[in-house]
Amino acid sequence: MVFEVPFVRRAYTQVLAHEFKKVVRMVRAFPAERFDERSTGCGESARELAAGFVHRVRTIDDLAYAGAGPLSRPVFRTRGELLLELETAFLGAHTSLAGLSAAEWAELIPSPAGLAVGERSRRGELLWLALRDLITHDRHFARHMTGDCPDRGGPRRQVTPERVLDEIAIGA
Repeated sequence: MVFEVPFVRRAYTQVLAHEFKKVVRMVRAFPAERFDERSTGCGESARELAAGFVHRVRTIDDLAYAGAGPLSRPVFRTRGELLLELETAFLGAHTSLAGLSAAEWAELIPSPAGLAVGERSRRGELLWLALRDLITHDRHFARHMTGDCPDRGGPRRQVTPERVLDEIAIGA
């Protein structure tokens, strides 16, 4: 028997939709003349960071759909191509999430590299971790817009389900 509170998946899709809208607004608002400049603090251009959004939304789609395989990171020539690919990835993720049953939400699936600690995790937990990664990337992009980009060369903190749940609970 699978126990699932019905609002969890609905809350997830609402938060994802909110983050997606925020990302699209930020990418559109980023000055075109600085889109390919590398920040002195992080060494990535806004175009590379925006492509990171596409990769993260595709990861969410892959987790929800269960198994498209390894994801590539294509190079986008224009901001329009990037936004189109981002919207396509979001629509795929949204459609996949809408079709998930309670049993599929709780199903154990292989964990993608760098997303979870264990070899296998519950799909719902992995989706929340992937969403947290998207939000963290969103914050990095926002700091990049203001020119206050941190040095990303150091070691990344390890994301654990307990840490994510603690941060969600306190509203971080």
